[in-house]
Amino acid sequence: MLQQWQQITASSWLLGLSLAGFTIGLWVYRRSDNNPFLHPLLIGTPIIASFLYLSNINFELYYQANGALSWLLGPTTVALAVPLSKELRQLPALMRPVSLCVLLGGFVAAVLALSLAVLFNISDEVLLSIAAKSVTTPIAMGITQQLGGLLTLITLVVLLTGIVGIVVTNIIFKRTGIVDERWQGLILGIASHAIGTARAFEISPRCGAFSTLGMGLNGIWTSVFLPSLVALFLH
Repeated sequence: MLQQWQQITASSWLLGLSLAGFTIGLWVYRRSDNNPFLHPLLIGTPIIASFLYLSNINFELYYQANGALSWLLGPTTVALAVPLSKELRQLPALMRPVSLCVLLGGFVAAVLALSLAVLFNISDEVLLSIAAKSVTTPIAMGITQQLGGLLTLITLVVLLTGIVGIVVTNIIFKRTGIVDERWQGLILGIASHAIGTARAFEISPRCGAFSTLGMGLNGIWTSVFLPSLVALFLH
């Protein structure tokens, strides 16, 4: 136990590295007027990865040192139910279209990802590691671990999916004239999970609440159908 404590203490500065990288990324993001191409994760992640590579620090050690942040992903996701509770009065009337969006959106996202993997003849291990790309990180990691994929890869893929999602959805909203914050939020939550939800809260609390709803329902729905769907695409 003493040895484990010494190891944790010796690597605890890596937690500070994560916080510093995100702080720099957030500063750049705010200075760019919230440009999605300069999202804090897009800035902070390369900084941290470069430091780890130059310092010859393996990912396992870094991941263990940031265990507190990883654990907080779950409670943070659950805490998003607080703003959602303020919009519950609207849900009964919207349940049918909301359910349809979640069911179709989550399923189509998974099918497209797996189809592209097969099209480009990607190995089964990589296929299993990208299948859960459209759900929030805690759920994606759990699904990927269950499927036998690589946690390091799904983390990166989820990040890229979220960034691309907020860029593409912004264009779609402008071209299709979707101005209702409820539907903007729902789409952001389904397509871009936590990153989309953070973007939705920048728009308004209502938009963020519906993004939370989309993200949560899509995560549950994907965890139900994905294991069976993946089996159809394996070599």
